[in-house]
Amino acid sequence: MLRIGSDIDQVLADWYRPFFKRFTPKNDAHITWICGNVINKDRDFWLNLPVIRRFVGFEPVLYCTKRSCLKVYTKEWLEMNNFPNKPVYQVFCQTSNKASYIKGRVDVFLDDSPANVIQMNKSGIPTLLVDTPYNQNFGPMLRIYSLDYNEIAETYYLAKESGIFDEFNLYYGT
Repeated sequence: MLRIGSDIDQVLADWYRPFFKRFTPKNDAHITWICGNVINKDRDFWLNLPVIRRFVGFEPVLYCTKRSCLKVYTKEWLEMNNFPNKPVYQVFCQTSNKASYIKGRVDVFLDDSPANVIQMNKSGIPTLLVDTPYNQNFGPMLRIYSLDYNEIAETYYLAKESGIFDEFNLYYGT
């Protein structure tokens, strides 16, 4: 079995719809400001995010997220929604690299952010892009459509055997 790590927002939890229903940010910097200064301690916001996907055929070995809330809210949300009790690595800076927190702990990571997928793969952690309506501009490379172990493993091994992870680093630079 592959050691799989997972992001949370837009992979397991729908963060976008509740956020944009409540706020009208001007730009990405404004989103970051709202997260860090308005909803970071809003327990109800974080605990009421709807589940959008579940793991099928495996349990992740860890979660790694760039959520700005208290880690206890993340752990409570996972527990309330019956997700496996695994370590949560929380990165507070949106531009920080998750790889430095989880390198050596996973064989493959799952994320919805094209920027994170690029950054993680460049750092040597094979990362697959979980399909969402918000990341359609990235293209099909390394994309998965479910959290089913068979799909993840098939995509990972195909990419590894085909040298796509190596080509990915050549294309985006290491």
